[in-house]
Amino acid sequence: MADYAETARQVIEYVGGKDNIDNLVHCITRLRFRLMDDAKARPLGEFADIPGVIGCVEKGGQIQVIIGQTVTEVYEEVCQQAGIEEQAAIDENLDEEEMGAKKKFSVSAIFDVFTQVFAPIVPAFAGAGLIKGILTLLTTYGLMSADSGEYLILNAAGDCVFYFLPFLVAYTAAKRFKTNEIMALSVAGIYLYPTILSNAGNTITVFGMQVMCVKYASTVLPVLISVWLMSYLYKWIHKHCVEYLRVIVVPIVTLIVSAFVGIMFIGPVGYLLGMGLGNAFKTLFDVAPALGGLIDGFTRPLVIFTGMHMTMSTVMINNIQTLGYDMLGPVHAVSTMAAAGMCFGAFLRAKKPENRESSFSAFISAFIGITEPSLYGIAMRFRRPLIAQMVAGGVAGAFVAAAGAKAISFAMPSIISLPVYAGSIPTMLIGFAISFVLAAVLTYVLGFDEGIEKDERALEAEKKAIKVGKR
Repeated sequence: MADYAETARQVIEYVGGKDNIDNLVHCITRLRFRLMDDAKARPLGEFADIPGVIGCVEKGGQIQVIIGQTVTEVYEEVCQQAGIEEQAAIDENLDEEEMGAKKKFSVSAIFDVFTQVFAPIVPAFAGAGLIKGILTLLTTYGLMSADSGEYLILNAAGDCVFYFLPFLVAYTAAKRFKTNEIMALSVAGIYLYPTILSNAGNTITVFGMQVMCVKYASTVLPVLISVWLMSYLYKWIHKHCVEYLRVIVVPIVTLIVSAFVGIMFIGPVGYLLGMGLGNAFKTLFDVAPALGGLIDGFTRPLVIFTGMHMTMSTVMINNIQTLGYDMLGPVHAVSTMAAAGMCFGAFLRAKKPENRESSFSAFISAFIGITEPSLYGIAMRFRRPLIAQMVAGGVAGAFVAAAGAKAISFAMPSIISLPVYAGSIPTMLIGFAISFVLAAVLTYVLGFDEGIEKDERALEAEKKAIKVGKR
């Protein structure tokens, strides 16, 4: 049995003692220290000598001690021994902000915001999207009537996530921007208020200005921008208002300002931006669908590697809201199948038992849509299989795009989400076959150097893989 107390004692010693710890938080795998004096800590390479410690790295001004799945237990012991107040685990992507580093504006920071806002909503998207796809198949083939009570209830279950998406975005955005969640939900409620929705398509006069009313159900950008601005407004009012009036003044001013600024400016601008984005992709896939599918499918692994794929989820949801369908989902789905094919090819080619086992586990995971083990454990580790995955994803992506495959709802890009491609299922099945076979064959033919060791990201990603056989 692991001795967490001893591991914690040695970690404290190696970072220079408890008096050298300025701040300590943890994520799902690491203890993240900000030290008073980094020079007092042991060399990073020595941390791996501590029982229960995988290694140590320096990143963003932090000393990050890599523990793994038992990080929570070790964290509790460190806090107890060092007299540090325990905090909840932080998001893996919020290192610098949580540790007090200065925020910097960059394109990468914008992508991070989208990722952190949408990642918690993805499971709800996946379930609701599949329900909508299954309902479409049932009604299309006459297995269920659209007038039945069963359809009414299932349709509500499948549609609620998308219709009330502004509420979900408001909540996760409030968590990301560290502002009041209830006020953020109230701001979303302004956009979804019945009289606002009933005037969609009309103009109203506000202070002598003509304002376009928009149907904000299922929209993303208006409420995201509104909550971002609200986070600054709420903080400013709270800071400058006398304490005994805050409970009244802060919510009143926040709601009034958010309502007028949102409905008059942010809402229409955000809606038009979303429309423009959707039409841009529509134009590309209308004019040169094969090229669009080729580029999207070919670059998909790199997009996931850089963490930008969650931003694309925003685009896909926006496409469904503005166009009634999405053309990127089918491409992403066949790209995911390319990851499965790559892993299967690696399984057939590998000689070492441990590589065959990890490849097959990654294959099973990728087949149902979990691609991190394949990306970090196979593609990025061995490099040449990555080429196979990109080529297969690009070719299959060009095929499904040229054939006009569409998704009627947002769902996780995998074969288990097949119902959301109702109307394009035969095309998708062919695309899956092309992607899988081509990736497997290319991976086998290109081969790879089995002597390349797994890096840290590969080891962490492998934990998500579905295990097969005995270990």
